[in-house]
Amino acid sequence: MTGPAAPRKPAAQRRAEILRAADTEFAANGLAGARLEAIAARVGVSHPRIVQMFGTKRSLFLEVVHAAFDRIEATFEDAEPSLIALGDAYGRLLQSERTVGLVVMQGYAASADEAVREAVGRRHLELQQLVARLSGADMLQVRTFFATGLVLTVTLLLELPDLRADTAWSAWILGLAAPSGEAP
Repeated sequence: MTGPAAPRKPAAQRRAEILRAADTEFAANGLAGARLEAIAARVGVSHPRIVQMFGTKRSLFLEVVHAAFDRIEATFEDAEPSLIALGDAYGRLLQSERTVGLVVMQGYAASADEAVREAVGRRHLELQQLVARLSGADMLQVRTFFATGLVLTVTLLLELPDLRADTAWSAWILGLAAPSGEAP
């Protein structure tokens, strides 16, 4: 038995509500673990209504992943055009909108799915190109920026105490990964 039907709302408003609920569900459970029924319950609509609006669970997941990448891009475009400022802006974004980092990480984790891998890979490369264009950094600097960003993402999402995601800490991690006696 289901509860009372949700009040009629404009399709655009309902769509936005579903995307917010899906953001929370996918951030917590990923593509494989999220349930459309749980998303529907958060919004007060039926599971078939979500399928009608978005098609498959994968399609809804990809919309949520694209929205997370869009937030990162907008954050970078609004920041000062230096790698340090871009990194600081990204850190503030993750602290204020935790699901952005979680959804992107879930996108990477779901890359065994070919459609997800293609979409997330394309968005990741576009993000690298944006950072290079905005900052004027070369590809090695961009790769270092993204490696440090991954450390920052993991550190913030896991809420690790007293760990830093700065260049010195990243260099220390790379040094641990280098074969003994070999410089990173």
